[in-house]
Amino acid sequence: HNRGFDFTLDYNQQINKDLFVSAKGTFTYAQNKIVERDEPILDHPYMSAIGKPLNRYSGHIALGLFKDEDDIANSPEQTFSNKVFPGDIKYADLNGDGKIDGNDVTQIGFPTVPEIVYGLGVSVQYKKWDASIFFQGVARTSNMIRNIHPFTSKQNTVLQFVADDYWSEANPNPNAKYPRLDIAQNTNNERYSTYWLRDMSFLRLKNMEIGFTHKSIRFYLAGQNLLTFSKFKDWDPELGSGNGLKY
Repeated sequence: HNRGFDFTLDYNQQINKDLFVSAKGTFTYAQNKIVERDEPILDHPYMSAIGKPLNRYSGHIALGLFKDEDDIANSPEQTFSNKVFPGDIKYADLNGDGKIDGNDVTQIGFPTVPEIVYGLGVSVQYKKWDASIFFQGVARTSNMIRNIHPFTSKQNTVLQFVADDYWSEANPNPNAKYPRLDIAQNTNNERYSTYWLRDMSFLRLKNMEIGFTHKSIRFYLAGQNLLTFSKFKDWDPELGSGNGLKY
């Protein structure tokens, strides 16, 4: 079931013989939900995709990082590795059976396809001068950081946010942006979860240009992707990928 709306606003005005102004704004909102789907009989309704949007991730609810061995001992057993250590990701026991496994996942985040897309452009011409500016943005969209873990392949380096804020004995922060470092693939920490989920909404100054026309020659200065406003700071959110190591 799909629903939404979109609109466009145009403004064009010759203010006087020397000044002309035009502007255009667009806005699209589109939301959908799965009404019916052939699913296996589920003991846990929170695992169902029915009634929820397409293109969402299924994953765990992360509760931060384990503080110490006592925290591990007093928490439900996590079954994705032989042993968890302080600094590993701690997950919620959604069905209350005392262990964390594949039955403790649910739909998380916004869809990977933005539900809101918008833009605004303005152009001004005054005598021989002209200028234009265009903003572009998306909202209500998420992505999952993945395949960026250092030391797990020859291609993976250490991203800045990992180097700046990872769990260690010197920095035992249960809310660090990256769990403890490991020299091998960590099957517990690499699970899809809200720990790796990021809001990829952004507003970008996509284009700006200023020009001057003399006789039949126009001189201009133009720039692209000059400013980006987003909660996500680790790489270009418009990349639309959970891996910022490639472009």
